[in-house]
Amino acid sequence: MLAQHHLALRENKPNYVGIINVAMKLKEVIERSCQFVTRIASHKYGRVPQLKLSGHVNAVFPYIELPLDYILPEILKNAVRATIENHSEYEVIQLPPIHITIASNDIDFIIRISDRGGGIPHHLKVRASDYNFTTANHSSDFGAEQQEGVFSNMMEAVNPNPAGGPMYGFGFGLPTSRAYAEYMGGSLEIQTMQGIGTDVYLRMKHINSSGASFRI
Repeated sequence: MLAQHHLALRENKPNYVGIINVAMKLKEVIERSCQFVTRIASHKYGRVPQLKLSGHVNAVFPYIELPLDYILPEILKNAVRATIENHSEYEVIQLPPIHITIASNDIDFIIRISDRGGGIPHHLKVRASDYNFTTANHSSDFGAEQQEGVFSNMMEAVNPNPAGGPMYGFGFGLPTSRAYAEYMGGSLEIQTMQGIGTDVYLRMKHINSSGASFRI
C-alpha cells in the first residue's frame, strides 16, 4: 500500500492525493463490490439474492478505497454463498435479500452486512477467523455444497472463469480481512444466529478524525 501511495502521488487524478480519495462516496465503493460479487455468484450458482443498501448512503469523506475493495467482496461472497446454499431453488422462488447498512459519524464509519443464510454452526464459529479454515469442506453445515476440494479451487484461481474468480475455498478471506481492518485502525466483528443468519460489522476510523487511526 505504501508503494502504491508513492506511485499514485505522481499521477494527476481528480479528487485523489496519492491513493487517498479526498471525496470518497462510500455507497459507490460498496456498489462496486456488490457488482463484482453478483457477477461471480451468477456464474457459479445461476441466481443471486438482492443486495439492498440503506442508512447514510450519501456519506462522503476522505479515505483509501484499496482496503475496502478487498474486504467488502470477501464479506459479501460469504453472505451471498450462505444465502444461496441455505435456500434450495426447490424450496424458495425468491432468495431473501442481503441488507447492507451504512453509518457514518465524526469518529468512524460502520458497514453492516446482514444475511439470512442460516448462520454459522456453533462448532464452526470459533474457527471462522482462523487462517486456512474454509467451510468448503463442511457442506452439511452450509447446504448442498459440492465437495470440490482444495485442488479444484486452486485450479479455478489459476484459470479464472469469465466472472472473475472463485467464491471460496482457501480459508484466507475472512482472517486477512480482519487483519486488514485492524491495520487500518478498525475492526471486523461477526454476530451469528444459527438457523437464521449472520451480521458482519466492519468498523473503520476516519483518517481525518481527532483520534489515532493508522499510518501508511
